[in-house]
Amino acid sequence: MNTVDLRQAPAERWRLSDVELGQARELMTTYCKDLGLAPHMSEMLGSAAEGFVRPDHWQELAALASATDVPLSAVVVGNLYYDLFKVVLHRTFGCTAFAVETDQGILHARNLDWWTENAMLAKYSTVTRFIGAPAGEFTTVGWPGFIGTFSGVAQGRFAVTLNAVLSLEPPQMATPVVFLLRTVLEEARSYGDALQLLCETPIPCDCLLLLSGTEPGEMVVIERTPSRHAVRKAVDGFVAVTNGYLLLETDGGSAPGTLMGTSCGRLDRVAALVQGGRPKDPLQCLRYLSDPDVRMNMTVQQMVFRASTGEHWLG
Repeated sequence: MNTVDLRQAPAERWRLSDVELGQARELMTTYCKDLGLAPHMSEMLGSAAEGFVRPDHWQELAALASATDVPLSAVVVGNLYYDLFKVVLHRTFGCTAFAVETDQGILHARNLDWWTENAMLAKYSTVTRFIGAPAGEFTTVGWPGFIGTFSGVAQGRFAVTLNAVLSLEPPQMATPVVFLLRTVLEEARSYGDALQLLCETPIPCDCLLLLSGTEPGEMVVIERTPSRHAVRKAVDGFVAVTNGYLLLETDGGSAPGTLMGTSCGRLDRVAALVQGGRPKDPLQCLRYLSDPDVRMNMTVQQMVFRASTGEHWLG
């Protein structure tokens, strides 16, 4: 586990080993190749993004570019892969997540489904503990060179994970989703604060967010487009999300494909598993995530969070 002290100057926060620096270089190169961006396009997108990334986060990106000897534009593109993948290619990747009340508190479980060459995202997964944030410490699950957040838990506050989805609403220039999630983990002092920020902050593209807290009933799916939101609450102490809107009207924007085509099936299967036997502990949650009708052949990360204690478990 790496530790990032947010009280330090941005250029000093990330201290990657030589192995991790090599992994970061490989990942950034792959991201740029996967998006099919010419060097001048990467530079243009990187330059445009600077105005929508917090200054200290941008300085972290610049420091990583220097440490990895990778152009800053490539580091920016790698960190904004989610937003760019959806805006540039109008494509998405899959995920399955659920939150459930147990005798041990709310458990927040998620599969991250994302294809990559040579299973790099699975092999290079890393856990990072952030200390010194205004609202308290938190933990994320990511990869070397990635400073944003797809999945994170803040002890005594909340846990949040990102699922992909598509609508026909045009993208807009705004804070990238992965940096919004990190900012919320840094600054939101409660589940309620996080909920408000995740609902109301403009974002560049569509997403689905599973947010869980520490008290009974603190579990919702936030359905987002760049400018709109809807909040789907838990029923009987359980809520799940895959890759489709259930509340927002989106004019049929969810594109067909293998991932979107399995979305309803995965959602129904998770619900059936929980209804057949509510998980009692993280290990049972991980077993449900590994069910053949839930886990995909491109699942790269499996995790369970408990916000009340800040604990995490990886599959």
